[in-house]
Amino acid sequence: MIEGGVVFRVRGERNISLQSNTVLTENAYEYILNQILDGRIKPGERIREDVIAEQMGTSRTPVREAVNQLAQNGFIDYVKRKGLYCVQLSRQELIDLLELRQVLEEFCYIKCTERASKEDIKRMYDHIYAFQALPREEQIKLHTHYDVQFHLMAADISNSRRLIKYINEIETLALIVRKNLKDSKRMEEVIDLSWILHLNIVKAIEEKDIRTIKENNDEHIKLMKDTQLL
Repeated sequence: MIEGGVVFRVRGERNISLQSNTVLTENAYEYILNQILDGRIKPGERIREDVIAEQMGTSRTPVREAVNQLAQNGFIDYVKRKGLYCVQLSRQELIDLLELRQVLEEFCYIKCTERASKEDIKRMYDHIYAFQALPREEQIKLHTHYDVQFHLMAADISNSRRLIKYINEIETLALIVRKNLKDSKRMEEVIDLSWILHLNIVKAIEEKDIRTIKENNDEHIKLMKDTQLL
């Protein structure tokens, strides 16, 4: 009984240790990604594990594991003999990313026509109307957040695990490299047109109108190219 009790206790400690390490790695992942998305770590800027660990007050092990995951997801680049850097896409790479997004999101919306329930459709409408009801200042401030949530919502409704993963990664990568439109005279125009296109897409999903889905998705990607490839 004592031996069995010891084994049980050791296993329990190991499980707690594994859970603790997982939580620390997840925390480090979110911390670094938020630093990137907030612009505190800029595209092309070097990322040092020791500095991140010191900022978080943790060891380098969970930071290293988090960095490896971020690199696998395409958010961090490893440059041989130089170190780790926040991803910085060239113009052509950004074009490729937008074209890949176009294909994946069209597929996602088509899957939604097959799998979306009435409650799902209502949830998408509610999200759009909630954004459109915001004061203009709040729309400008929160457009990116609501836009990403709309696309992730569609991916979730598609009920495809891999599609959810891919769209999540592409949306995050697009956020990292997205041009800031706050200084653009087109900002309000871009916001209004984006959400009109979103609304058209949801209506087309509800009506299972594949042609309209494709037309509005193509227009949405064109808008992004026009405003992000400055």
